[in-house]
Amino acid sequence: MKAHPGADLDKCTRSTSLNDKDCGAALTAAVQVAADTERRLRQKEPEHADLLYGPVFVTTGPLKADIERLRHPIPCYGLSDEPQPPPPLRAEAESICAEAADIFKVEWRFFLTSVEP
Repeated sequence: MKAHPGADLDKCTRSTSLNDKDCGAALTAAVQVAADTERRLRQKEPEHADLLYGPVFVTTGPLKADIERLRHPIPCYGLSDEPQPPPPLRAEAESICAEAADIFKVEWRFFLTSVEP
C-alpha cells in the first residue's frame, strides 16, 4: 500500500463519519490506481492484454462497481453531492457505508495481490 499513498484505506473504518471526505478521497485514489493500471496494461499489449493480465482486469471491475455503490443511493464519504439522509436514518446509512467500504477494501487487496509481487 505504500506504493499508493493516496489510497490509504485505513482512513475508512467502521466508525468513520458518513461525510468524511478523507475516506472518500482514499477510496477515489484507490479506484483511480486500479483504472490507470488497467488502462496502462491494455495499452502495453492491446492484442493480448486479456490473456496476459486477465487476473488484474478481473479485480478492477469490482472496484469500479464498488465506488459507484458508495456514491449512490447513499452518498457515502463525500463521494456525491446528494443530500445526506435525515437524522433518523443516519445511523443505518453509516452502517451501510461502512459495510460497502469494507467490501471495497477486500476488493482492493485482491487487486493489489494481482499486480504486486
